[in-house]
Amino acid sequence: MKRAIGAMVLAACGLGQAETSVSADASESTADASGSGSADMSESATDSSVTVSETSSGMVSDTSSGMVSDTSSEDGTGDSTDTDTDTGGTDPGGATTVFDESAVHTYELVVAPDDWERLNQDPSAEIYVPATLHFDGNEYANIGLRYKGSYGSLYWCFVDGQQVCPKLSLKLDFHEYVATQRFHGLKRLNLHAMSYPPLEDDDPFGDPSRLRERLAYGLFRDFGVTAPRSVHGRVVINGENMGLYTVTEAIDGEFTEDHFADGGQGNLYKEAWPLATTAAPYIAALETNEDQNPSVDKMVRFASELQAAGDAGFVDVLRAWTDYDTLMRFLAVDRAIDNWDGIIGFYCSGVCFNHNYYWYEQTDSDRLWIVPWDLDHTFDFPDPMQTIYGLPPWYERPAVCQPTQVFSGVPRMAPACDDIIDRLGRLSFPDYAAAARELVDTLFTEAELNARIDAQAAQIATHVADDPLGPSVTEWEAAVAKLRTDVVGLRDALIAEIER
Repeated sequence: MKRAIGAMVLAACGLGQAETSVSADASESTADASGSGSADMSESATDSSVTVSETSSGMVSDTSSGMVSDTSSEDGTGDSTDTDTDTGGTDPGGATTVFDESAVHTYELVVAPDDWERLNQDPSAEIYVPATLHFDGNEYANIGLRYKGSYGSLYWCFVDGQQVCPKLSLKLDFHEYVATQRFHGLKRLNLHAMSYPPLEDDDPFGDPSRLRERLAYGLFRDFGVTAPRSVHGRVVINGENMGLYTVTEAIDGEFTEDHFADGGQGNLYKEAWPLATTAAPYIAALETNEDQNPSVDKMVRFASELQAAGDAGFVDVLRAWTDYDTLMRFLAVDRAIDNWDGIIGFYCSGVCFNHNYYWYEQTDSDRLWIVPWDLDHTFDFPDPMQTIYGLPPWYERPAVCQPTQVFSGVPRMAPACDDIIDRLGRLSFPDYAAAARELVDTLFTEAELNARIDAQAAQIATHVADDPLGPSVTEWEAAVAKLRTDVVGLRDALIAEIER
């Protein structure tokens, strides 16, 4: 099941420099790294919604004036002018209906047979086909539908042309064919299958607990870090039950408009680590404003100042360019959930790069915000990069920065071989530890984590049983039990790390 990704795949994924650090010359960021999918099923499904009362409380986001509280109306203005259409009804709370954590909505898609066949001829091509969505009694016609994952989990879901994942993730694009069309204020929506081959065995279900991604995003958001909203949903395609998915907010211009107080018109960069001191890598990483000849001067200046600061001025530069407290909160959650495939995961093939994050560049000041992405590989305990492949903890720089072969022979660099991660581990560790201590005393207590797991598991239990492409109920219950044990291990490991 496992193969080497190859130099072409790795080189396409982001910024890097030969073998040991990230270069200033990378020209392209990774495509979406969440899996996608389909399968032919004979069971039909009808629209249903399950509600549960929330049993866990959390801290409210919005610790800085640079972010918009999630309780505000989120209609997404930006590209959504007065001529935009949100067919099929209105939502006074914007996308709050879509991301209502008390409901499991059904997304019923209808695709013409020829288009469905074309989509499945080569899922990795990620081509759009037209579809119609039925949601909460409303119809959304002429939307774009494609598989998603690219050289991430979609790549790993095929071996010798044969699909090995039970189902693949989907992307819905509401303005692909009708430029003004929106869905509850959204341009795009991700339906993640939670299905990918794991690192070292043949379990095809990826995350059999079906909880990791939603739990991870929720912790970021509740700890004051801007992050996508994520809930569970059911998917039906041409009357066939495709089972349970996570419904995850796309990070795009609508996202920045909804979540940042400056109006969200600033540049959004995907996987642009601030080491390059020339414009080209940041222009290549743009996800918004690409056709407006934008200036990327802020990212260039941020990277240049980090480079020039040395150890003495490193934290001062971070304080000047970021909301430093929020950055430390981001790092605390990232490490608590063991997000080994995020900013600390540097993969190499001639170049080394990290991925699964965005930067938003505020328009009204020299301020940058980091946003987490693709959190399916989280809550692994013990850390597979350390226990299976022998890589050091994120803050420890080895004597020799030589890439180590990890899953399928992919070379991976120790995190602290990167200059920025190294200095975060040495110079920002006390501030990170303070944020992590607050986290373990509030959201990352055993009681709070179990309350979140219990609430979400209760909500999706009937849908797990009804999912023809997911784990059995017995497998799912065992995975949820293991997750409860693993979060305790992760909490203990985080405490040991910050008290070392």
